[in-house]
Amino acid sequence: MIPAHHEDIEKRVLNTENGPDTLYNGSFNAKGKIGLYLEGGWAHFFDNPVLAHYIDYGFHYKMLRGAETFTGLTKVDQSMLAVSNSGKFSQHFLGGFFHVNRIMQLTDWTFIQASLGANVEYAVIDKIAFDGVVGGLDQTFADRFQGQFNARIGFGYKAESGVFIIPSIETPILNVQPFYDGKSTLPYFSSRYRPIIISIRFLFLKKQKAADCVGKGTERRGADLWGNDLKKKKR
Repeated sequence: MIPAHHEDIEKRVLNTENGPDTLYNGSFNAKGKIGLYLEGGWAHFFDNPVLAHYIDYGFHYKMLRGAETFTGLTKVDQSMLAVSNSGKFSQHFLGGFFHVNRIMQLTDWTFIQASLGANVEYAVIDKIAFDGVVGGLDQTFADRFQGQFNARIGFGYKAESGVFIIPSIETPILNVQPFYDGKSTLPYFSSRYRPIIISIRFLFLKKQKAADCVGKGTERRGADLWGNDLKKKKR
């Protein structure tokens, strides 16, 4: 979780009938923590790719963790008091994903993969701990039910025939449930955080005889990119 930028000193003022009313004035310190991500699924390759070479889909487990501390002045019972507080959160999601993937071949054994996709998930475990006085702090938390569009970029390597290893990095590009005014970050306490998923995917290909194949011909079918030798096409 990568915290969104916060001003060192933040002041929130509420306009009332009697004029401006300061709710808090102080500094926030948001910190992201490392969680766990696991997924499993299937892939389907297109015989004659145009914009995308293959799609993948499946199920995942995602852990989001972070913390925030606040030091400053907060309004409590019509008085501004010096306070400091801290909070931490962890959410454990189960959900599903779908990606459309395009391959850009670099060598006979390596390639770049760019992906656009979507994920839907629900927090089966939701833990929030807070110590201190809330006062006028504006605290918001991510919904337990999330739906997002995301982008992913990866570097692929052909370990052996039919086995590919793809280290990747992924992040949301738009939240759709909830919409969050078009933001791609998630709210926790008084800060926002960007989920970053770093993963290593193992892709196992299965040879499948074409439905219209008859006899024992030697003609190669499909895209050479994913053939036995992963050779680049000659022009």
